[in-house]
Amino acid sequence: MDLEEVQRLVETGESEAAEFKKSTAQILRAGETLCGMLNGRGGRVLIGITPAGKIVGQAVADSTLRDVAATIGRLEPPAPIEIKRIPLDAGREL
Repeated sequence: MDLEEVQRLVETGESEAAEFKKSTAQILRAGETLCGMLNGRGGRVLIGITPAGKIVGQAVADSTLRDVAATIGRLEPPAPIEIKRIPLDAGREL
């Protein structure tokens, strides 16, 4: 996935297969959504996009990555989840 594909998803909006979270401050909700998607047909949770579809990104520190890994690690059974980091400007990422 690249920024161009993200922009197309944003234009389409949130759906059963795509959900936007503004930041990892919503990581627990993102994990719940991901779990639901894994129990259904799959999908994508994009962090760094407002529910209104504005791409804002966020600074990604080691603690951010640990939080994401911990959330994914709580899923039972373990699932093959692909994490992509997409660089934006000013050190922010999706």
